[in-house]
Amino acid sequence: MTALALVIDNVSFDQPIHNPPEEANSEPRGTYTTPTDSESATIISASQQTLPSSLQGTHHGVTLRSHNQQFIITASLKDLFDYYLSAAGEDSFEDIENRILADLARQLSGDALDQVNEIWKNYLAYKTQLVQFDQQFPANSEERQVLEQLQFLQQRQMALIALQDQVLTPQVAEILFAFDRKLDQLTLEKAELLASDLTAEQKQQGLINLQAQLPIDALQGVRRNQQQQTLLLIDEDQTLTVQQKFQLRSEQVGAGAASRLQKLDEERNRWQQRIIEFKQQKMLLQNSGLASEEYRGSLDKLYTQHFTPSEQLRARALTSRDE
Repeated sequence: MTALALVIDNVSFDQPIHNPPEEANSEPRGTYTTPTDSESATIISASQQTLPSSLQGTHHGVTLRSHNQQFIITASLKDLFDYYLSAAGEDSFEDIENRILADLARQLSGDALDQVNEIWKNYLAYKTQLVQFDQQFPANSEERQVLEQLQFLQQRQMALIALQDQVLTPQVAEILFAFDRKLDQLTLEKAELLASDLTAEQKQQGLINLQAQLPIDALQGVRRNQQQQTLLLIDEDQTLTVQQKFQLRSEQVGAGAASRLQKLDEERNRWQQRIIEFKQQKMLLQNSGLASEEYRGSLDKLYTQHFTPSEQLRARALTSRDE
């Protein structure tokens, strides 16, 4: 699981997993196939040309390597997959997969490329099965008591590891999910500690000991998550003026990033206004009394008039509920 949320003794925990460590296994000595600086720049430039708006100006920063035509698996491969998958809903799955496969092919070739493509296929199968898994093992339930919930989550964690091992093989899963598993295990230990009969002082000392076990990357990840939550609250606060939002964002991420977020706000507002205007035109069309076939043809023309071909899929998803 990417986030393990527990509510025990009125204490809420949320340990999302961010940015796993770059190296999750030891590297064999020898000559490695690693992109040069110019090749890396080409990868970034090529990927920016077709990225959806939410990913524009960003890059996953993952460099893939091979040794003697054998792909070197590191935890950062999961970052690459999740980076592109984060555009789900904004882009079609076909486009997302094409970007991933193109990125893999730009960095690897031969047997190493075949191996990483196989991992991608298995990772996708895992993400698909994860939906059903979450239905079978819902993390939160108001019906379960504290200790029952804790026992259930421990069983859920073991079942999740078993699923990862089954779909991706134990060797690959151990590397890709090592960081996630470490944080989830510490979160469960934290919940168990707070649910125990220890004194408040003993619990506090136990929490300090657990905190000391967190790797530096995990501590940074928690801080980044808190920052992201703050940015989300700023984004959702309708009482703030444009200047107030800019100032608050600047305090979190700096003026440059705040300016980019402000531009995204403007683009989003323009898009929302276009959707509103389109829906008004569509409502008029629906009330025109056209026959079904004629209505469909006129609706297609209306989409073409209001949106570019690349925008139409997203627009249809947002406006087609009543079609």
